Amino acid sequence: MDNPPATNIHTIVKAQIVFLLSTLTEENFERNQMEIRSLSDQHGIDTYLHFIRRLIVHSQPRLLPTPPASAFDASTSLTFRLLVQETQRLARDPFLADRFRDGVGGGEGDSFRHFDFARFVDRIGLRPLERLVLAAAIVSGQTRKELSNQAVGVIRAEFDNAVLELCQKPPLEHADFSLSQLTKLLSNLLSDVPPEAPILDSTQRQALIVAAQTKMGKEAMGPILHRILAKLSLPPNTSLVEVLIQLGPDVTSDSELVRGLLERFGITETNPPRDAQVIEIISTLSRLAAEGTIICDVGALVCALVSYNVPLNWPSVIKSFDWADRHGVDTATLKMLIAILLFSPRDAEPHAVTGFWESWSNPMYQLRLLDALLSLPADTFNFVQLPGRRIVTVDDVSIASPTIKSLAANVQGQTWNSLELFQVLVRLAGSESMEIRHCVREMLDKAIKISAEIVHMGLLQVPDLPWNEIRSEYSRKLLAMFLAGHPNHQLVFMRIWQIDPSYLTTAFRDFYEENPLNITRILDVAQDLKILDALLEVQPFTFALDVAALASRREYLNLDKWLADNVATYGAEFLRAVIHFLEQKMESEKATRLSDPAIESRTMSLNPTTITIILRVLRNNSSLLDPNDVEACIEVRNTCLQSGLTVVTYSNEIESEVDGIYKQMYDENTTIDEVIAMLERYKQSNNPRDHESYYPARELAMTGYLFGSLIRHSLIEYIPLGIAMRYILDALNCPPDTNLFKFGIQALSRFEYRLAEWRPLCEALIRIPHLLEARPDLVATIQRALNAPGAPGDNIHDTHLLSDRILFIVNNLAPNNFDSKVKEMREQFVDQYSRWFANYLVDQRISTEPNNHPLYLRFLDALDRQPLFKLILQETFVKAAALLNSDRSISGSDRNALKNVGTWLGTITLARDQPIKHKNLSFKDLLIEGYDSGRLIVAIPFVCKTLEPCVKSKVFKPPTQLKLNLKFDIEILCKSLELDLDTVEPTTILRNRPLESLTGLPLPEYPEDIGLLPIGGEPSAGQVGDSQVLVLGAQTSPEAHRPLGVHIEAILTTCNQLAPLNVNPTFKRAVQHAVDRAVREIILPVVERSVTIAGISTKELVAKDFATEPNEEKLRRAGHLMAQKLAGSLALVTCKEPLKSNLATHLRQYLIEHGFNEQIVSEQVVSLLVQDNLDIACSAIEKAAMERAITDVDEGFASSYDVRRRHRELRSTQAFWDPSVPHSNFTASLPDPLRIKPTGVQSHQALVYEDFGADLKRRTDSRPASVTSIHTSAAPYSQSPSMEHEFNQNLHNHQEAMDRFAILTRDLEAVMLQYPNQSLASLAANHDIHHLVRQIMLLADEAADRERTPLMMSQKIVQLLYKTNSPLGREVYVALLDQLCRSFEDVAKEAITWLLYAEDERKFNVPVTVTLLRSGLVNTTLQDQQLAKLLLMTLCLSSEPPVATQGQFAYSIEILNQLSLAGKANDEVNRLIDDLRGIRRTPVTAPSDSAFAISSQAKADEQMREKLFIWFQQWITIFQRSHSPEKRILKVEDASSFFFRVCTETSVDSYNKCVATGDYDYAFQAVDAMSRLIVYIIKYHGDASVSTMIKRRFITSRKSSLLPVFSSLVNDLHSIESHLGPVYFQLLIVISDTYSSLQPIYFPGFAFSWMCLISHRLFMPKLLMSENREGWDAFHKLLLSLFNFLAPFLKDGDLQVAARDLYRGALRLLLVLLHDFPEFLSEYYFTLCDAIPPRCIQFRNIILSAFPPAIILPDPHLRNIKFDAIPEMGPIPPILSDFTSGLKSGDLRGYLDQYLLNRGTPSFLPSLKDRLRLKGDDSSESYNLSLINSLVMYIGVSSVAQAKARSGSSLFTPSDPGVVALQYLAINLDIEGQHHLLSSMILHLRYPNAHTHWFSSLILHLFLEVNDDRFREVLTKVLLERFIVHRPHPWGALVTFIELLRNPKYDFWSKEFIRIGPEVTLLLESVARSIFQQ
Repeated sequence: MDNPPATNIHTIVKAQIVFLLSTLTEENFERNQMEIRSLSDQHGIDTYLHFIRRLIVHSQPRLLPTPPASAFDASTSLTFRLLVQETQRLARDPFLADRFRDGVGGGEGDSFRHFDFARFVDRIGLRPLERLVLAAAIVSGQTRKELSNQAVGVIRAEFDNAVLELCQKPPLEHADFSLSQLTKLLSNLLSDVPPEAPILDSTQRQALIVAAQTKMGKEAMGPILHRILAKLSLPPNTSLVEVLIQLGPDVTSDSELVRGLLERFGITETNPPRDAQVIEIISTLSRLAAEGTIICDVGALVCALVSYNVPLNWPSVIKSFDWADRHGVDTATLKMLIAILLFSPRDAEPHAVTGFWESWSNPMYQLRLLDALLSLPADTFNFVQLPGRRIVTVDDVSIASPTIKSLAANVQGQTWNSLELFQVLVRLAGSESMEIRHCVREMLDKAIKISAEIVHMGLLQVPDLPWNEIRSEYSRKLLAMFLAGHPNHQLVFMRIWQIDPSYLTTAFRDFYEENPLNITRILDVAQDLKILDALLEVQPFTFALDVAALASRREYLNLDKWLADNVATYGAEFLRAVIHFLEQKMESEKATRLSDPAIESRTMSLNPTTITIILRVLRNNSSLLDPNDVEACIEVRNTCLQSGLTVVTYSNEIESEVDGIYKQMYDENTTIDEVIAMLERYKQSNNPRDHESYYPARELAMTGYLFGSLIRHSLIEYIPLGIAMRYILDALNCPPDTNLFKFGIQALSRFEYRLAEWRPLCEALIRIPHLLEARPDLVATIQRALNAPGAPGDNIHDTHLLSDRILFIVNNLAPNNFDSKVKEMREQFVDQYSRWFANYLVDQRISTEPNNHPLYLRFLDALDRQPLFKLILQETFVKAAALLNSDRSISGSDRNALKNVGTWLGTITLARDQPIKHKNLSFKDLLIEGYDSGRLIVAIPFVCKTLEPCVKSKVFKPPTQLKLNLKFDIEILCKSLELDLDTVEPTTILRNRPLESLTGLPLPEYPEDIGLLPIGGEPSAGQVGDSQVLVLGAQTSPEAHRPLGVHIEAILTTCNQLAPLNVNPTFKRAVQHAVDRAVREIILPVVERSVTIAGISTKELVAKDFATEPNEEKLRRAGHLMAQKLAGSLALVTCKEPLKSNLATHLRQYLIEHGFNEQIVSEQVVSLLVQDNLDIACSAIEKAAMERAITDVDEGFASSYDVRRRHRELRSTQAFWDPSVPHSNFTASLPDPLRIKPTGVQSHQALVYEDFGADLKRRTDSRPASVTSIHTSAAPYSQSPSMEHEFNQNLHNHQEAMDRFAILTRDLEAVMLQYPNQSLASLAANHDIHHLVRQIMLLADEAADRERTPLMMSQKIVQLLYKTNSPLGREVYVALLDQLCRSFEDVAKEAITWLLYAEDERKFNVPVTVTLLRSGLVNTTLQDQQLAKLLLMTLCLSSEPPVATQGQFAYSIEILNQLSLAGKANDEVNRLIDDLRGIRRTPVTAPSDSAFAISSQAKADEQMREKLFIWFQQWITIFQRSHSPEKRILKVEDASSFFFRVCTETSVDSYNKCVATGDYDYAFQAVDAMSRLIVYIIKYHGDASVSTMIKRRFITSRKSSLLPVFSSLVNDLHSIESHLGPVYFQLLIVISDTYSSLQPIYFPGFAFSWMCLISHRLFMPKLLMSENREGWDAFHKLLLSLFNFLAPFLKDGDLQVAARDLYRGALRLLLVLLHDFPEFLSEYYFTLCDAIPPRCIQFRNIILSAFPPAIILPDPHLRNIKFDAIPEMGPIPPILSDFTSGLKSGDLRGYLDQYLLNRGTPSFLPSLKDRLRLKGDDSSESYNLSLINSLVMYIGVSSVAQAKARSGSSLFTPSDPGVVALQYLAINLDIEGQHHLLSSMILHLRYPNAHTHWFSSLILHLFLEVNDDRFREVLTKVLLERFIVHRPHPWGALVTFIELLRNPKYDFWSKEFIRIGPEVTLLLESVARSIFQQ
């Protein structure tokens, strides 16, 4: 039979499907469903469409607007269920969704013609994404218009929620699309719709693409979006830029996507982009970006445009930013430019960056853009990344030195390294606009700070542009910088030489002309660059000559050859330049030589060799010069000779002969006349040798007499005569008190009668002003020689008249006539009288009229005569010298004058930033000489007065070396200088100077006729050229030395056995210095040792005896008496013998130095001196020790004094006991007279200490008069600083010494690492290690604390010795230890004792022990004895019964085990170990190895515990008995967690035992000791690991007894807070973390103690007062922990006694916080209230009542004030609580944000209501209260913030989404939910702020708008609860409730619930009355 047609088969299949649908039952539902799907799949899409249509038709009753009852029968329900499932299947696959479109759209009948798509998807229950998929399929295909419009509506309604579901992670079941499915969905929505009728708006389009990229990744979606966007449906007239901006930067960051979008607008490979298009796109984006619009990703856009491979004009794109209206640079524009520059083609010609180098119409904007780009970090943008010409690269200096290459490498990467950039800057620097030029300057200034070398080279390299003002200015400034010595000058000068050599040579020449001394710098640079030859070609010749002269001196140049070559080239022109060059040099030399005070030469001096060569060249080429030049040449040659730069040399024979002639003349073996006669013979002789003797050019200057005689007798002529006269003239120009001036006068006097022969000389002499004063007769002679014969007396008469007029002006000078007197003085004053006037002013006025100093200084300034001012300064020095050396200054009559002169001197020099030169006045030398000569009484006031004006100086800062003995003057000086005298460190200049300085110089022996000699004063080399140096004591007298030792002098004077020496002042002085030095050498160590011993003894005894004595004065007196007695006696006993020896040595030494040898002073005399002065010296040391002992005792007992004062202030009735003294039962066993009484020290007990004082008095009274006079007269050594102070002047204090020692040891370790295999003996003597060792020893020797510091250093060295693994290190540290032991007795005793006898495991370090034995530091015999003692353990452990346990020999056994394991033990050792192991084993069967290991470990742990327990007990003893226990703390390198565990357990056990037995006095001893131990470890050796370890131990300890531990720890840490600095706060944080770990939830038994600890006065305030509130978070966590623990108890309401007490404690803690730290509560209020149960109204009220202290609360009644008008309502309050954490579950916050932004769906609020309920029946709460609190807070805060953003104010708007949401909840929640919701709202009714205003308005709005009296009743109840508890009541709640009660708008009192019962009415009325009273 033939097959039927296909249509028949389809008809049969369709009938089968209808049959299967009609026979659906629950049992066959799934089977029929599968069969239908199978039939549909096998027979084509038409079959499936028929199936869908039949389903819809069969389910039509369920799809009607109002389904009939029959719609829910079984058959219809099953069909509808199948429809739901099939529709969901189609809606989850965008490809299958097309079937739904075709099925519905192609269906016939009313069911399909009137198909309601929205109702359909709603009845089916599709999710938003499923609805979107079906609707997208409908709109993308051909279907009925009505259906398509319905689909568009569904898309727009469901789009937001659908997109959220699409990007959900992990993906939802219905959103788990494949890439192709997602592509289909995007195509349906974006491209398959009509091209100009898009379904989605721009925001939805962007959201959809972002969701797709988020789901599948940008890389996967790139090609897909490219295809889709190429066909994107857009509204008509939409531009490319608009679409790019709509998509945003994130979407458009994919260049593939952007390229697809370009194709949508017709830009393809066949139609590539054109320049105009690109410029238009970029210009439009730029303008929009400048307006603030967020634009697309420009980098991706540029990459997309570049991908078309067509040449585009990118510089024009950059140029498109050139807009005339642009001024400022915005970030968006800058990002656009960077993207264009970086992503445009790098190989394009020209590159985009060249657009910047062109001329812009808005150059100011061009500069600002460049400036912004240049300011970016290099990793963001750098011009070097772009093509262009570079200013410098490494290739440019490839032939240079490595240094220059390195400099080039450093700068070539700088963003400024662009030549085109500098072309732009230089071009614009010439702009006429001042604003543009200013901008260029700012940019160049920035560039100089970054890379000055780039700027300099860039400015120079700019081609073809003029040198405008800015370019020239900056080039000059930078050139000066590099010439001055910039680090990178080598690179700069090399590049300049490469670019423009003439520029560099011109720069050198200009630099030289600024200051010729710069020639040295120029030559250095030239030599570096190897350009000396080129530099020597530079003209003028003067510059080249100076370079050549210096180069010749440095042997860089052959000067002879160079000069000859230049003469050959340039001839006479060069020779004239040489002559001019020499003239300049000689003038400079002359000016320098004759200036007074001396000035620095302005040119580089020429040495004689150079001058010789130059003069020789001039002489050899004189034929090339014209006559005038020859004369100039001769003149300059003479000048060279005159200036001492002679080039004439003589043979040694001639020199010796001339020296002999002068020697005979000065030894008076021949007369001057005979010398003159001899020279006359030489002159007339024909022998050339005689002429050489006759012309001794250098020796002619030896004496003026001879000089004048030579001229007088015409023995010299021509050049020598001119030289001689110039010498005389120059000498007379010097000041009249100088030796040179006297030389000139003497010489001039010899040829006075010949002066008329030399008129020019007379004219020069008459111009010398001070010549008239010194020799008026000589001036008269000169005057006669110049004038016609006449009477010269008229001039002298005029001089007297002029002087009288000047004196009259000065006498009448006053402030009110100042200007007129200055004018008169200017008219009368002549410079030649300056010296006379200066002398008068200083001598007669300034020295006696200190009040007129300002007037005289102002007068001198107004005259403005520099010569006069110099003379004033000279006369001031002269006057000061005279007064300093005057005896009347000692007696006091001239002392004020000296102070006045000192003040004047400082005012005219230091106050005006002018120095006092060392050659004129050396302050240190002056003070030292004053000390030596006994004139400090005048020297110190003078120095102080001179230095006081420093306070007005900007240059001279206050000196730092002023601590002397005359403290009053120095204190006044320091006060004037605003200097703290205590901070001035004393120097050691006086103490460390050579002994010879004490002896002074003897007076020179002058001849009797000294006045006849031409040179006056002391003939010492140091005085010849400078007579202004102030010298003290040039004429010493016995009286001058008397203050040094009145007590010693008294003995010497009365001791007739020493006659006649006892009256010799020099002998007295020698004895005084000897005694002084002997005492100084011994006093410090003796006093230190004596006082330390006495102090320790005194403290121990007195503290014990006076433990119950409450009167601190009795304690102080007893301590003073005992310490003085012990210290004085110890010092006396200790010092006597060494002092006796020292005295003899120093007496003999000083007497010999003063000229008293053994023949003059015999040994018997020295012995007598020692005997007479020994008691005096001993008594001085004894007295020093006694005084120091008092200070030491007061320091030791300071805490005891304070304890007694506090006890007295408390007026306690309990008996006093000093807490520093441990209780002991021993005293109770003593006899009654010795027993300590509770009432204090008894009178008979105090007599013991009074006897100390009586003994002191007896000893003082019994001394001989010679000894006791030291106390009754002036204090010994009164004229020198105190001995102890002097000794310590330059010594390092302990901390400084230890810091320096740490640095030196660190350096030593570093050096030793470099020589691992060396030995100390093999190192050179000058090796760095030897040097560092010497430095350490010197440091120990210079330490101020010579006991503690060396001892601590030795301890550190021992630690380093046992740490080092280097043989060299061991040798070095042993050598150091050996030297310390040799130098310091205490170190030797302590260190060697420890090395021999200490029980320390480190001692078994074999290499160290070997090194110690080899060095001899440890005695071999003693070491052997110790080893023998150690081996006694064998006997002790093996005896029956054992004498000792193995635990007591733990270290020894451990070492023996190590030896055995290493195979180095002998048989005896192995046998001993076996025996010991046998002792450990039990008689039972031997355990396995593992069991043995476990028991062995347990045993070891127990042994360690025992050892640590003993150590801790020892520490407790030290802590109780030692007054400074921290000295006993040494760093424990392996301070383990186990140790702290043992300490904690021991101290807590001790505390518990004492408390259990009622022994409270001793309960805290162990706890306090452990606390102090921890603090000391932290103080000296602490770090984070120690703190963490301690924390861990506390957490693992028993908690019940940790209160005293933590309390003591916090107290002790506070005691060292200043020492710890910032670490203190970190320790508090560690303690806070520990408290958090110990919170009551974990350890309920510790709750009360825990609360005491967190509220401790030294913990809570410290955290809350920390800087930047760093401690707030930590305390917030602790407070939350407390409330979380209390919450379960408070919820029940039935508090037991313990819980009630804890509640009261928490309440008090909150009240303290409210009072002292209200801002803490106000900023953390949310989390604190959230943790407190709602029933705890009082708790919450306290927290909500907190407000910042700066706010003043307004009247809550708001009389005459509207609620909105309160100004404090505006600010948003600070909130530190995290109120968003509760919204994280289920992405509630995201949905809430969408809703608050008006993007939510209507279904959100019902779902929100459901979220607030707790799921499950196991909870006692129906609602999630934390979620409600967070929700309400979040809505309120967000609403206020949005209102602020909209209008600038926080106005309440009822239509806001937040208000609507809360109103919805208020209406739809049940009674319980309403109560919780309103309670949460009321939490925000606090002090006046924006949140309080919003929530108050909300509550009143809800009361009015929610038309439900039940709700209003709940609201009233919630408010009422706030006021029926005790105060405080929150201000915001008060204001809200008052407004509710008072405002008739709310009609409160008419509500029915108010009168529901009389008690309710009465309660409300009572509360209302109470509130209104408030």
